[in-house]
This record gives sequence, C-alpha cells and structure tokens, in this order.
Amino acid sequence: MALEDETFEMFVNPKNFHRPFVRWWWNGDRVTKQEVLRELDIMKEAGIGGVEINPIKWNENADAIGIKELTWGSEEWLDVVEAAVKGAKEKGIICDMIVGSGWPFGGEHVPRNEQSQIVILGTKNLQGGQQYKLTKKELMDSVAPPSNYENKVSELFMIRLAPAEMNVFTPGTTLDSQVTNDVIDVTVPAGDHVLYFLVKVTGFQRVIQGALGAKGPVINHYEKAAVQNYLDHFGDLLTGRLGPLNNYFRAIFTDSIELEGANWCSDMFQQFKQRKGYDLEPYFPYILFKVGEMGNAVNEKYGSAFSPELQATINRVRYDFLDTKQALFLERFVGTFTAWCTKHGVRSRMQAYGMDCNAIEASMQLDIPECETWIWVPQIEEFDESVDNFSGRNYTMANKFVSSAGHLSGKQLISCEEMTNTGQIFSTTLERIKLTGDQSNLSGVTHSILHGFNYSPLEAPFPGWLRYGSFFNERNTWWPYFRLWSDYKARLSSVLQNSVMQADIAVLHPLADLASKYGFQRDPFPNVSYPLYVHKVWEAIHQNGNGCDYVTEHIIQQSTKNKGALNYNTRS
Repeated sequence: MALEDETFEMFVNPKNFHRPFVRWWWNGDRVTKQEVLRELDIMKEAGIGGVEINPIKWNENADAIGIKELTWGSEEWLDVVEAAVKGAKEKGIICDMIVGSGWPFGGEHVPRNEQSQIVILGTKNLQGGQQYKLTKKELMDSVAPPSNYENKVSELFMIRLAPAEMNVFTPGTTLDSQVTNDVIDVTVPAGDHVLYFLVKVTGFQRVIQGALGAKGPVINHYEKAAVQNYLDHFGDLLTGRLGPLNNYFRAIFTDSIELEGANWCSDMFQQFKQRKGYDLEPYFPYILFKVGEMGNAVNEKYGSAFSPELQATINRVRYDFLDTKQALFLERFVGTFTAWCTKHGVRSRMQAYGMDCNAIEASMQLDIPECETWIWVPQIEEFDESVDNFSGRNYTMANKFVSSAGHLSGKQLISCEEMTNTGQIFSTTLERIKLTGDQSNLSGVTHSILHGFNYSPLEAPFPGWLRYGSFFNERNTWWPYFRLWSDYKARLSSVLQNSVMQADIAVLHPLADLASKYGFQRDPFPNVSYPLYVHKVWEAIHQNGNGCDYVTEHIIQQSTKNKGALNYNTRS
C-alpha cells in the first residue's frame, strides 16, 4: 500500500492511540471491580481510546451511597487496579497511570529526610545605635511557608545584619552563631539597618488532592534519593501485583509541578559553587524574595535599598541561583523519572513546566511531553498589550514551550491535558468543546487527554461524583453525540501525529531577564509576563504566514549554522 493510501486509511479508521484519552478520576478510591469494567465499556462505546488512572481526594459534597473508601496502595485497592488494567487490555483500551495520587509526588510514607524544603526570607528594620533582644519564636512566627502542612519542622537557618542602604556589596554581619539561641542579641551600629533572617522548613507542603493513603508530605524534588525511593515504592506496589508494568501500561504520568516555592536541598551551596564558580552564601539573603500563595513573590517593599549597580549584581546572582535550581530539578527529578520509566519499559509522560522547571529542556527529555488547554472562552480576542495572557485564549502559554520541545527533539506525539474545567461544568456544550480542542491543536497539540471522566456509579444521585472536569458522563444530554466529536478528534490526531509541523523562525524568550528581576514564574499561570506581550508573539508569526519554535540559549549553543539558517536536529 502506498504511503498516501496508508495515511488516508489511518484517517478513516484511526487507531486507539489517536483517539482522545481521559483522565479517569477515581474519586476517593471508592472503586469496585464491577464498576470499573462497566465504565470502561461506556468509554469505549463513546470512542475514547485510553484512560489515565488517577486516584484523587474524595469530594465531601458527594453522596458516597455507602461505598467504602479504599486506601491507596492497599491490597483491596490493588485488586481494583488489577481488574481495571486487565479489563482495559481485553477491551483494547490503552492505560496510563499517574504516579501516586494528586500532585506533586508525596504520601504518608515519605520519611522526614526526603520531604520538601523551603528557605523563607524574613526582614526586620532596626534603628542604628541601639541594642535589641529578639526571641527566636517571634522571628520564626513572622514568616509562614506558602503551603502550611501541619506536620512540618522549622529551624532558624541564617541571620544577617545589613545596612539599610547599600551602594557596594557587603555580606553584612553574620549572627549565625545565635541561630540555636532562644533569644538573639543584636547590637546595631550607627545608621539604619535591616535584619535578614532565614527560616528553613522541612515538610511544609502536603500532596494537593491526595487520596487516602497518599496525601502526606511532598518529597524533595531536588534530592535524587528522595525521587528514586518514591518511584521505587510506587513501582514495587504495582509490579508486586501485576508483574512488569509494560504488560498493562503505555506510560506513567507526572502531573503539575506545583512545589509552592521549594528551593533547598542538602548540597545546594556546594552545587552552586561547582556550577557557577563562586560562593552563593554571602549573597543568599539578598537574592531571595518573600513569598506568598503558591510560592509566588509578594509585591511589597522590604530589605535594604541597593544602588543600581549593586542591584544589577544581585539580579545576576539571583539568576545563577534559580538556574542552578532548575538544573538540579532537571537532573535529579526529570532525569530520575525518565530513567525509571525506561527501566520499566513504559513511556514517560509529564507536565514539565512551572517555576522549578525549564519547560523546553525538560520536555525534550520526555517520551510524551504534555501541556494544558482549559475551557475558558469561546472566542479569540484581538492582540492587545493591555490584555492578559488568558483573555480570549483556551490554550495556556505553556503549550508553545512544550510543542516546541517536541519539535526540537523529533517527537510528533505532543499530549495535552485538555478541556480543564473548574467553573463551567454543566454549561459546557459540545460546540464549545470542539472550538477549544481546535485552539489546542493550533498551539501544537497532537493528542488529547480529557480532563476528565469521573468514576461515578449510576446509583449515585444526580449529577454523580465529580471532582474536576467537564461533565463527560453518560447522564449528560449530549453524551449520545459525543462519539461524533471523538471520531473527529481522532482523525485530526492521526494526521498531526504523522506530520511535521514547519517552522522557519526561532524565538528566544528573555527568561534570564525575567528570572533575574522577578524570578521564574508559576507557569502556565505567570504573575509576571516580561515583556507584557511575550506569550503572543508566536500567534502573530503564525497568523502572518510563518511558523516558529521557541528555543533556549543551550539549544542555540548546540546548533550549527549553514546557508544562513540555524540548524538543530531536524529543525532549521
């Protein structure tokens, strides 16, 4: 058969791996073998080609109708997992599975020395020529981690006294010998000063929406042993029951990287010096931002005032620190995860973006890079510098980073958590879903994983059990027509996964400038866009008849030039 005939045949009769998958929310792990098999049949009939098993916290507003909540990892829970994956295989449905439950990685079994850590900045203005006695308790109580898990351990980590105005750099006067004292004595020289104090918190974050048995503290993503031990614990649970993971799973999935500002590991200062060639410690208190919700920098005035020249130095050191942190995340988390997946013969699938992760370089390491498209608005708005990044668009700003990474690394399978929907659950129409999915494809997506299909027995009172997602459910009035859209979407994916998206312009984002001034952002929902229009440039390029890929400094350094073009792998 000629290639064009094969392509057309695949378009007419797409394979299951082209079809939309669903995130299968196992609400509260109140699951039974009989119900998972019934729901697999429902999904297959609707044209859904695969499921991602995703245990999630129980919604307290739902009626449990007397069904028991299973503990994640228990023998009873494994019984249902086994029934689900074997049933899916018999029915020709592809299976992925999330690591653990909720996000980020964590659970009750994570030991203290492997839990996430954050060093938090506090400051206190002090008047010159005076002596202060400050209690450790008042200093530590004045700062709070952005995520405040009750079972945390806090310790005073560093104390510095610095001039309130600094024209040339001075590390300040260290008072670290007093960090274990209950009362800290501070003698202030002439002139106004600022007391910088750092508090290190271990186990400050718990898993977001974790199910029973997997909702404890988050691991330290910057410690390789913590990542490896967590993955091995998860793998041992499944292989002990199912045997080799690749008998049943296409891919293992890592959800959102929302580390709430975690920024520390046991060898951070050593790693910084090894990579950057100078000591971070003298600068450390001055480069940290005070942080609030989700680890975002707070917008307020604090600390010493620096001259413009010194501020430029501080900014450069801040970038070096954040760049080191991202490099450690790439090596110790992403690298460990992908190697673990390879060892088990499954593909690695991950949403590799956020303030902790270089979206392009991390996504290039993955077998299946993934981005995110929401149900927001049905229409595109005109380009306007005053409009935020989300108005008039359903795809997030992360999509172009992830799809570019796929192109640069020669991948044609670019996955998307699609139709993410937290506010318009029952009013979302199939037309709206179609428009949103089309926008998603325009951003470079070639495969959809819907957010999602809620595990919900028919006996549960209407509307059933819901945690997240549009109302993809057999009780929806448009469900009998869903197959029309899923067939359409499968055909699109069959073409896009067998095509090469063209690009003739490389776009380098000023991420180093962004990080040095404001810190890396909690993508795909950045507090700061720098410059304001930065995430819309690619749209203007595409609408004017060209294609583009995002690149990084490393990609440019590794590229060659030939006949006026920049060449990297197969891209030019």
